[in-house]
Amino acid sequence: MLFLIIAILLTAIVGVTMIIVNDRKRAKNRKGTHRKNKRLISLSSYFRISQFLEEFFLTRTGYRKVKERIAMLSVYSSQEIKVFAVQVYAISTISSLLLVLVGAIIFRDLFTILLVVLYAVIINNILVGKQIDRVHFRLLKQLSNALSSLRQNYLRLNSIPQAIAEAETGSELHRAFEEIYNILTDPDGKARLNEFYATTPFRLLSTLAGVCYILNNSGDTKLRDGSSNFLQAMGMMADEVNLEIRRISLQKARFGMLEYLPIAPILAIGVIENFFVNIIPGTSVIYHGPIGYISRAVILLASIIGYTVIVKVNSAVPVKKDDRNPIVMYALRQPWFSRMVNDIAPKRLFKKARKMRLVKGAMSMQDLRHLYASKVLFAVMAFVLSISCMFFAVNLGKQFIRDNVREVSLVGGEKLKDEDVRIRQRMDDIYLSMPTLPKESHTREFVQEMLPKLPPFDQDAQVKRLTEKYKSYYNTYFKWWMLVIAFGAAAGSFFIPELMLRARAWMLKTESEEDVLQLQTIISILMNTSADTLETLYWLEKQSRVHKNAILDAYHEYPSDPDLALNRMKAKAVLPSFKRLVDKMLLTIHQITLAEAFSDLVTERDHVMRIREISQNATLSKKRMFVSPLSMAPLVMTAILYILVPLGILGFKEFLTALSHVNA
Repeated sequence: MLFLIIAILLTAIVGVTMIIVNDRKRAKNRKGTHRKNKRLISLSSYFRISQFLEEFFLTRTGYRKVKERIAMLSVYSSQEIKVFAVQVYAISTISSLLLVLVGAIIFRDLFTILLVVLYAVIINNILVGKQIDRVHFRLLKQLSNALSSLRQNYLRLNSIPQAIAEAETGSELHRAFEEIYNILTDPDGKARLNEFYATTPFRLLSTLAGVCYILNNSGDTKLRDGSSNFLQAMGMMADEVNLEIRRISLQKARFGMLEYLPIAPILAIGVIENFFVNIIPGTSVIYHGPIGYISRAVILLASIIGYTVIVKVNSAVPVKKDDRNPIVMYALRQPWFSRMVNDIAPKRLFKKARKMRLVKGAMSMQDLRHLYASKVLFAVMAFVLSISCMFFAVNLGKQFIRDNVREVSLVGGEKLKDEDVRIRQRMDDIYLSMPTLPKESHTREFVQEMLPKLPPFDQDAQVKRLTEKYKSYYNTYFKWWMLVIAFGAAAGSFFIPELMLRARAWMLKTESEEDVLQLQTIISILMNTSADTLETLYWLEKQSRVHKNAILDAYHEYPSDPDLALNRMKAKAVLPSFKRLVDKMLLTIHQITLAEAFSDLVTERDHVMRIREISQNATLSKKRMFVSPLSMAPLVMTAILYILVPLGILGFKEFLTALSHVNA
């Protein structure tokens, strides 16, 4: 495995190097300015590297996924996507390979290296997401400046399309503003707007496009205080953008380097092991025995879980719209697995309804079958991982016990030369091949025969060493309680998908609040136009992310029974602010106009944003308190399992030896 990874790394490096070298040779023959040539060299190199990564059989799958994730930002052209994708893929892949190489240098056993490879795969995906989060944060800062420029240009030009065309935007937003301008000036602008909604996951840009389109078609109006409806909407959006910038900035300050603490044990394990083996040689038997392998596996798993959870909580966009697992979806397409899931899924209506409430409360795209398929796969993975860990620990530990000729003591016994080691290994092989454990007198005679020049005191130590080695060697095998532990791990992992849904529901609260703020912005525009309730539902459905399905159902049911449609939408709501919004829409059916129902929207919205900022700070504090133990858990486990446990075992053995001498 290690050699395969090194081969992949070398192949990629050689391929990329050859491409760059060839480009530089060709660039010498080009004419023009130095800056233009340099840019052509750079772009040509990126395009050739992109083509190489997309065609090379070891990189094409991962590279295409990176390109898809970058394309979903909808702020880059096809050429820019290739350049950015090469940069992101190079950073994430090289970092992951370096982690594997460091792990291979520190850990010398196959099982631990496989765990490090798993860690590297997870970090590879996380690093891609973190770099995309950085782009998201840049978009927010650029959008804040663009909205300020847009307001100034509108005051000067009194035209929304011209203000959009002349607004000062950053490099990432330039293409999106061009598309908004085309939406406003194209005769088929509504179709282009729908396409913009579908291809732009950045919700604030979608809101801006919708607001500009509505007011460009219906015309800007003056509010009661004489201000512009469009300028008020831009002010609302600027408040939302700045609030989000403050939230992410505060989150970065609160978390700091916290997410990197779980990675520290990978380096700490090697340092601790080398330190204690040098000063207390007897610890080598613990570190390279079954206890050592199990300890390393537990520490690495805690590190993987801690790092993944902390990065997820610390992400700028912690909740994905589609939370379905591709592996689970593939497994469900297999007939035998699908039948098994159908048998496991609950049959009682009450239990099915309870599970579906959990799924809907998390705004998940999963269904009941996907949930229980995830449970099965998590349980199977936990069982296989537990059995594999114990299997490797037993076999590798047993092999080390057979090869080791040092004593299990605080001092590790006498210093041995290479010839002494070979003699003791031959002696140990003969001793371990005996059908039963020899008596102490027979063992002493055997030691005297094999090591006749050894002093009497050292002969006693060898008798003790051989006896303990025989017992340890034949006591190291797969025991029944290991199977019980594996089943226990599988049973516990069976509930992980439900815990993930509960965590998603907790993290979704912030996104739901943002969604309601976006809906309020749209309503603040529509209330000063001639739009009715049905048209309002149409625009709300186009804008919403979290409440999209509930609003879409209400939009289709509204013509047949308006009251029932809105009441059903209210029943699906979770946030009180969304329920109040629906209550006001109910009044617009027969009694009052949209403007009268939402006359206090701006005042209420300001109050909601202040409360939301306070709640965001409280939520960040809770997140910080939640992830702090996770960040420290791997380090604490390293201190306990790699320092206290080995020293405790050796100390306890020395204490028992001292007691035996006293009793003698």
